[in-house]
Amino acid sequence: MFSDESKARGYITAAVVVPAGSVARVRATCREWAMPGSRRFHAPKESTGRRRVAVASLVSAAGAVQVVIVESDRGQRDLSARGAHVLALADWAGEAGVSRWVIERDESVLGADRHLLSAARAADGADSFEYVHLPAAQDPVLWAADLAAWAWARGGAYRAGIEPLVVAHIRV
Repeated sequence: MFSDESKARGYITAAVVVPAGSVARVRATCREWAMPGSRRFHAPKESTGRRRVAVASLVSAAGAVQVVIVESDRGQRDLSARGAHVLALADWAGEAGVSRWVIERDESVLGADRHLLSAARAADGADSFEYVHLPAAQDPVLWAADLAAWAWARGGAYRAGIEPLVVAHIRV
């Protein structure tokens, strides 16, 4: 599972769930989205055409890719929303049998994420999955999570484009 958030219209976290045997193929697909010479794809900064191509290629990976959306009310503060999202995704991941969770690294919340995940794992009595924080440039599947969060926040045709991949929509 790979996750990133959007703060554009409320607080939205998207997790892209990829079976272990499909990760290499999905990484290769995501790498195609980046401009030549660029270290990453970042949906809010890409052209309309590049975003459309990325959404279409992500949807074409259906079966190898599922999306979980966690959404908060627009009035909720980023830090409190993030904590609720991390816990909701940890619960979902544990129930879904996720073995590894890659979270886009944000230095400002790294300590809080670790504390929340440690407490959540201790409360459930097992280390049901490992997690790691990585910079977006380090794993292209994080770009898919960025795209899914952005598309959900953007709405319209972008949201409709990724909706077939959404297996859970959690409101916190």
